[in-house]
Amino acid sequence: IIVDEMTDLGVFPSDLKRDDHGNYYYTIGESRTIFASHLDTVSSKHTPVTHVLDGNIIKTDGTTTLGADDKAGVSVMVWLMKNNIPGTYYFFIGEEVGCIGSGLAAKHGDFKGKYDRIISFDRRGTTSIITHQSWARCCSDIFADALCNQLNLSGLEYIKDDGGVYTDSAEFVELIPECTNVSVGYYSEHTFSERQDIKHLVALCEACVLVN
Repeated sequence: IIVDEMTDLGVFPSDLKRDDHGNYYYTIGESRTIFASHLDTVSSKHTPVTHVLDGNIIKTDGTTTLGADDKAGVSVMVWLMKNNIPGTYYFFIGEEVGCIGSGLAAKHGDFKGKYDRIISFDRRGTTSIITHQSWARCCSDIFADALCNQLNLSGLEYIKDDGGVYTDSAEFVELIPECTNVSVGYYSEHTFSERQDIKHLVALCEACVLVN
């Protein structure tokens, strides 16, 4: 329903595709890169979100989660798509309950040998390029350093981080050489104190468009 509404509003392209597992994807040009985010959020109840703006921070009135995890990641990908950045864009389902959509896609899809990297936009904070998820390496230091350097040309302050937890890109470590997760500026995810740094999110969107 949400994807249909976003498509009607022109946020998602009208020819967005859906795979056999419920994930949505879209391809622009020829690229060996996958960009990933997830459509589900954590909430203890189904209720409208009251947004509160506090300078560069967006949060709620304290009665619900914000859902910046992972609305922020979806926002980055929508911006890249609107700027026609080549890549395959995956919007996965069920990340918060065990990476269900990405796990099924990895198990049954045709990914091995087709892609060099998958970049998830689903990390708290503003500085992390994740090299390890669940204590196992998911991307090389060479790749992480290169991505940090590219983003930091735009004035950001990314560094390698080996303290990743687990998100959709980790499901592909046996299929794709470089699997990482990038900070998108949210904090205190899964709680009523969740908040999003909008200034960082905008800067990240603009920086990603310029990455070589």
